[in-house]
Amino acid sequence: MRIALSAVSVCALSLGAAQAAEPIQLDVEGQITVVAGVSENTPRIDADGDITFRASTAFENGVEVGAVVEGRFDREQPGRLFAGGRYTSLLAGGPRGVGPLNSDAFVQGAYAYARGGFGEVIVGRDHGVGRTFAVTAPTVFRAISVNDWRTDFSGLNDVHTVNDFSGYSTKLTYLPPANFLGGVVGGLQLGVSYAPRLGDCDERLCAPEGGFLVAPDGSVVTQSFNYRNVVEAAAYYQTPLSSDVLLGIGASYVTADEDDQSATSVLDDYEAFSLGLNLAYRGVTVGGSVKTTNAGVISTDDEDGYLAFDAGITFQSGEEKGDWAMSFVYGQSQASVFGPNLLDPSLFRDTQTAQAGFTYFVSPGITIGAAAQFINSDAPAAAGGPEEATTVVIESSIQF
Repeated sequence: MRIALSAVSVCALSLGAAQAAEPIQLDVEGQITVVAGVSENTPRIDADGDITFRASTAFENGVEVGAVVEGRFDREQPGRLFAGGRYTSLLAGGPRGVGPLNSDAFVQGAYAYARGGFGEVIVGRDHGVGRTFAVTAPTVFRAISVNDWRTDFSGLNDVHTVNDFSGYSTKLTYLPPANFLGGVVGGLQLGVSYAPRLGDCDERLCAPEGGFLVAPDGSVVTQSFNYRNVVEAAAYYQTPLSSDVLLGIGASYVTADEDDQSATSVLDDYEAFSLGLNLAYRGVTVGGSVKTTNAGVISTDDEDGYLAFDAGITFQSGEEKGDWAMSFVYGQSQASVFGPNLLDPSLFRDTQTAQAGFTYFVSPGITIGAAAQFINSDAPAAAGGPEEATTVVIESSIQF
């Protein structure tokens, strides 16, 4: 945070003698989600929530500066060592946050920002633009999902199309103003993020510098993870096609350098691309997304890596008390060469998952719903063999 505060101090000093036009404003927002259900005859329960504190002030010339702290409570995975599908990357997600490993609560993000006619600059622990501008298949749930989930009772959710490899690592983000092209391309937003390195705190609080891979024969291959120069570039474009139809498209590209380029290393520079599209017509939204990545693993076959997509449809009657919404989402992923497949390129894991459910709006910001999800994961015996799971859950969430 020392770097973040220094950056904003420099920005504030550049404003000269301008006085703040407004007193410091404090805002608090967050959400709490509780999920209970049964997966393969095993009862499960999970609680997840986050809270954001924001302090900001604006100067007479229109420049706003502020600081944000995000707290997170995650009962299911306090270690946060994996983000995304089991095979989306060996590193998968960057820092979990700051807090004791045996605690379910931790500080997820802490950053400072300045925004004005120049755009927006963010410095500190925050997610990158790959997540900021991510577009995936629509869903009516907040924690349980086919893609980008917070709760996974089955342990088989392999579909992940959000380009969030950098996690909440310390980074610098720049978002140019929305009209910086002179309004030629209306509704276009761009952004770039840079993280010097992913492992920027001790032990397992961050993406591990030392990890392991399990070979098909059961042996363990040790490998050090040390990714640097993580660059994300992303864009989001939104435009009305008519008075009732709205189109949204998001795309991102992420690359990172792996320091260990020795002859014995199994790791390579990381690279990933993601694309998503949503189309909304009144209360109906359809869309999907796709992600492809080399997972940061050396391979002699261009087809090796990770490929995933999702597609879905939602219908929502409104967001007031008594309204309801429903969704159906399907996802599929193909993984090869990494994880347990590393030493035998002929090994693979193909996963298909489908989910259907509905939610009821108890009042604005408060919902309760139910969903059923089926997952089928196919793989040779040497890679763990086929797996499947059926999960039925109830989700209750509050936004404030």
